[in-house]
Amino acid sequence: PLSSKPLLRERSLSLDIYALLGISGGLGCTLTHTLVIPLDVVKTRMQTNPGEYNGVFDGAATITREEGIGALLLGTQATIVGYLWYGISVYPSYAFFKRFIASSLLSPAFAVAHANDVALVAGALASVIASLGLTPLEACRIRAVAQPELYRDAGLIGTSQIIASENDELGWKKLYAGLPSLMIRQVIFGSIKFLAFERASEAIFSIHPEFREATVTALGVSLVAGGISGALSSVVSQPADSVLTYVAKDSGGNLGVFDGASKMIREGGVKSLFNGLGSRCVWAGCIIAGQFLLYDVFRAAFGITGEDLNQALTLTLDLNK
Repeated sequence: PLSSKPLLRERSLSLDIYALLGISGGLGCTLTHTLVIPLDVVKTRMQTNPGEYNGVFDGAATITREEGIGALLLGTQATIVGYLWYGISVYPSYAFFKRFIASSLLSPAFAVAHANDVALVAGALASVIASLGLTPLEACRIRAVAQPELYRDAGLIGTSQIIASENDELGWKKLYAGLPSLMIRQVIFGSIKFLAFERASEAIFSIHPEFREATVTALGVSLVAGGISGALSSVVSQPADSVLTYVAKDSGGNLGVFDGASKMIREGGVKSLFNGLGSRCVWAGCIIAGQFLLYDVFRAAFGITGEDLNQALTLTLDLNK
């Protein structure tokens, strides 16, 4: 039978709950990004030095042979701090914006009919907030990986000081030279990431509803759906990622997003926008799979279930039409 009342009571999310979501996201993102730092180093090198390596494994072997095993850990400080911030900010922001848009800005019927659009917009807004803190840290990470001879011994703070001192007029704003391209990349990536994860999870559960019953199988679904989400998101956002790396590496810092993209295409053709795509798909698939898995583990440990994040929207049916 049809009902105009929700079958489940929606749990209101207090500031404490959002804080726990942030902690869960921060721990999940930090752990996963730390584990794949070597792959991230190879991906960045393949983008900053196109044609130098014949794939991910050759890149890792060459870097290790020429610079030592420690070179695969370049940019570790910036990675840990940057993605701790990313997880703390993006996960609670997504939960907040998704609820706010569906409950406060749209009618229940419209929100249900456009659930994908709501998820995309919520993911985009959350990614904008995350980008504000991630940009300067990503600039330091790229410099450390692309030019270790200059930044290896400087550390995170030293690298940020060097970048800020390169332009007396801009100062610390120089750290945000890559903000437009990073924000474009993160908005695209973040929107697709959350939407693809939710839809992939729904598809798996629709085929095997029994997977919801056990914690292990439910976490397995998060792992698989996260891998699908990460790979798909990386393909869609790859051009923006390539431009970000190119702009961040440019020591002059005078290139904008479109200028950087135009210069890349002139020098290496359109294919230059997709340098390192294979390694990035593997990288993103691994970290997003682990990210959602650990996020769900920590979230559950704090007593927040998946059902708590569901929304119950009341729809009134007019049976006279």
